[in-house]
Amino acid sequence: MKSIIVDTGFWLAINNENDRYHKAAISWLIENSDKPYRLVTTWLVLCEAFYLIKNLVSYSKATAFIETYHRQEFDVHDLSIEQSGRILELLKKYEDIDLDFADISIILLAEHLGSGELLTVDNRDFNILRWSRNKHFKNLLF
Repeated sequence: MKSIIVDTGFWLAINNENDRYHKAAISWLIENSDKPYRLVTTWLVLCEAFYLIKNLVSYSKATAFIETYHRQEFDVHDLSIEQSGRILELLKKYEDIDLDFADISIILLAEHLGSGELLTVDNRDFNILRWSRNKHFKNLLF
């Protein structure tokens, strides 16, 4: 079963009916519900998404989001100390675009999985970012 990486903006979009990408995100989930894939994200993205959902939507919606993790509806990848050198390399490489740490974790996850298939609303950053030094992300949402 293939893994599809999920970024913060996608989590926010599916949990916020007022988000401009809400319909697109929900449509993607419905249209792909019968396909063999597993959603995967990182702890940094999970924390960032919880924070944004809590503050932009509601605390109860953010809690419901964490309940989906508890029901094992998606996987969460953890960073390791062995990746710290690569983390520093990426932080320095992308210093000029003021990249956040959650996006760095997405790059590391893509490298771990060997795939850059991604659900994100952040085309600006993910059109610039590369995983495994030269591979482009493939945004499945747009």
